[in-house]
Amino acid sequence: MSNITVIGGGYVGLITAACFARLGHRVHALEIDTARLAAMRQGDLPIREAGLNDIWDQAFASGLLTVTGSYKEAVRGADFVFIAVGTPPRSNGAADLRQVIAAVRGVIAQANGSMPIVVLKSTVPPGTAELVKDIILEHRTWDVARVVSNPEFLREGLAVIDFMRPARIVVGSDDRDSAEAVGALYDKLRRPVIYCSNRSAEMIKYASNAFLCTKISFINEIAALCEEIGVDVADVSRALGMDSRIGNSYLDAGLGWGGSCLPKDISGLIWTANRVGVSTPVLSAAVRINNRQGWLVVEKLKEMIGDLRGKTIGVWGLAFKPNCDDIRESPAINLVRNLQGEGCVIRAFDPQAMGPAAEHYPEVAYCRDAYDAASGVDAVVLATAWPQFQTLDLTRVRSLMKRPLIVDARNTLDVASVTDAGLIYLGIGRPMAGPEFEQTPRELSHHLRQNRGRPPSAARRAR
Repeated sequence: MSNITVIGGGYVGLITAACFARLGHRVHALEIDTARLAAMRQGDLPIREAGLNDIWDQAFASGLLTVTGSYKEAVRGADFVFIAVGTPPRSNGAADLRQVIAAVRGVIAQANGSMPIVVLKSTVPPGTAELVKDIILEHRTWDVARVVSNPEFLREGLAVIDFMRPARIVVGSDDRDSAEAVGALYDKLRRPVIYCSNRSAEMIKYASNAFLCTKISFINEIAALCEEIGVDVADVSRALGMDSRIGNSYLDAGLGWGGSCLPKDISGLIWTANRVGVSTPVLSAAVRINNRQGWLVVEKLKEMIGDLRGKTIGVWGLAFKPNCDDIRESPAINLVRNLQGEGCVIRAFDPQAMGPAAEHYPEVAYCRDAYDAASGVDAVVLATAWPQFQTLDLTRVRSLMKRPLIVDARNTLDVASVTDAGLIYLGIGRPMAGPEFEQTPRELSHHLRQNRGRPPSAARRAR
């Protein structure tokens, strides 16, 4: 059993604190925001994550987990201090390390006797551990600064599982003893531990997320080609994923990637590369393709129903992914903004994210359910792949809509079910399916008659 302090009551900090306590360690969770601190003490956690509340409550009740707003209390007696504060992107893409530096200085000010091992859990650019080490040594209270890089690989909605059953645990340090001490904290998990240098660990995190971004953008580029030659990208993705060298995860064509990690981390990696004079054409292209995806949906709608000004569009989903309420860098939210810029009225429904969305986009009509969001609309766009959208009564949906058009921007709906309900189906990189309708512009009707089954060429025009 070790004494662990986790600084930061955000997403990574809460998961790290709760799960380490679950492993039997004594954990102090430090949060300086008074409102968030009070909520944490009451078990009213500021994030929604499957299984987290139960683990938190059990750890709190057992006494293994305590919450404090005092650096003095948190650092006293700590063997390890995990820094899990935010590293938001600056306007140039660089990671903002001010919260990390402030946390390190807070630890230095309260450490008595030996300095605890400082563990960087926050996602930071390569070289940050060395910066932290220099800050500690500047005070000349200690001749040795033990700094370990231990990046997180947590997926929202699956974060507890990812912590307790990780594919690998990455521990980086130039001091092998410190690295092995941190690795030993995870012994009960019996998972592979990768020991490496600080810079390697920091780079592994950036490279992992940048690869996922690139994989998604790759399949979205393939989807654009599939639309032009009449191929279903879902068939292509399925076959690609069966190759063990490729794998089937992150091969779903759609609106693209978002959230609090992938956009920030690929931008941080590009900035790091630019700083040392290395060109990153693949990563830069991945970002451009991702930024394009929301506009492709807008173009599809224009080709189907003409000028969008004054049209009402239903949007199913606002969170950047299902099973969370996070709208940060959400492709669904970006789509809403694009549609509003075209003069559309938006009716939206999301099972969890409407509260956060309403704080920033009050002009959107937030609906009680997916059927309400489809009422009287000229089209519905499925923007977040919530499972419940796949089990809707589509005949009822059709009866509520002004025009029978669904744009499946996540390629998750069953095409036959959509068309059997009398709806036109448009996916991303998939052939159009379903009946024509009277409001279709004349030139598009001619196109459909001549090329039945082929989608409109929105991808070409968007480029």
